[in-house]
Amino acid sequence: MDNEVIAHSKPTLGKEEEVAVAEVIRSGQISQGKRVELFEYKMANYVGRRHAIAVNSGLAALHLSLIALNVKAGDEVILPSYTCDALLAAVLYLNAHPIIVDVEYETGNICPVEVRRNITSRTKAIIVPHSFGFTANLDQIISLGIPVIEDCATSIGARYKGKMVGSFGVISVFSFYATKMLTTGEGGMIITDDGDIAEVVRELRDYTGHTEYRVRYNYKMTDIAAALGNVQLENLDNFIERRTILAVQYTKLLTGYPGLLLSRYDSREMKPVFYRYIVKLPDFDVANIRYMMKEKGILCGKAVLQPLHRLLKLPAEKRYLNSEKLAREVISLPIYPLLTREMVSYVCDKFLGLLEAQR
Repeated sequence: MDNEVIAHSKPTLGKEEEVAVAEVIRSGQISQGKRVELFEYKMANYVGRRHAIAVNSGLAALHLSLIALNVKAGDEVILPSYTCDALLAAVLYLNAHPIIVDVEYETGNICPVEVRRNITSRTKAIIVPHSFGFTANLDQIISLGIPVIEDCATSIGARYKGKMVGSFGVISVFSFYATKMLTTGEGGMIITDDGDIAEVVRELRDYTGHTEYRVRYNYKMTDIAAALGNVQLENLDNFIERRTILAVQYTKLLTGYPGLLLSRYDSREMKPVFYRYIVKLPDFDVANIRYMMKEKGILCGKAVLQPLHRLLKLPAEKRYLNSEKLAREVISLPIYPLLTREMVSYVCDKFLGLLEAQR
């Protein structure tokens, strides 16, 4: 194992996916068609909602969702700082005003108190990511009465108070990028119970074939991508079970080490899916630890590449304390279904060895 590079993330692909894609190629129907329709049907059933509309990325899903909520130039959209910059891009596509708020230190999810504090008469939507497979505090945010877009890009299959994530907001969006819980290579999905929203999104994802002109987009998913998605969705619960087993092993091996903080959650409130295994190292140089792990053939991540307040050059003092702490302290250890228990033991051994050497 010393000569093997352990990836930070890796898609779980096999013979089933190969056969499904080959069938699409042989059929000659490779653009949006029946496989996309089947994937939409299966996703709606999985989440427990009426409508699912497939698109070509999670960012496209966010963009069309904001349009469907009638977000326009000058409107305000609340979103967390400690998240993927795709959320920021979707807001800025519409020349809307992103209101960046802090997150909770424990989970990295958007802070309901900060959301409430930043609502104004111009607030049109709140984007709520379920970060790293851990569910956000939905009850408090939904009770504020502002339309919520659940960003389930890293949390498909997670549950909040017994219900599937994606079944709470007015709209929920999903990403199927190569590193996600299930993959179509590139791809996304918008899911909603609102028929009017679904109709708007379906119309806008295809720029041509309409009798009346308006600005529309080329956001369709291909049948090749959907063929992957249909197979992956059938295996998703097995993927989640495997991630959970590995997360339990990580927790057992890392618990109790001084200066190392693991994610904690209330199992009565949520059932996470462990898209990432997050560790906080408040007393260490995390960038150096990541570098040294890479030197040992183990690739670790940052969880979030750069908080949004930094990208926008917003002052961090007082406003983004938790986002700043997480950006400094978090290291993301490898976790994915193809990882073995032996690999997890190896990662922990090398990781704890480096920490001991740095003390």
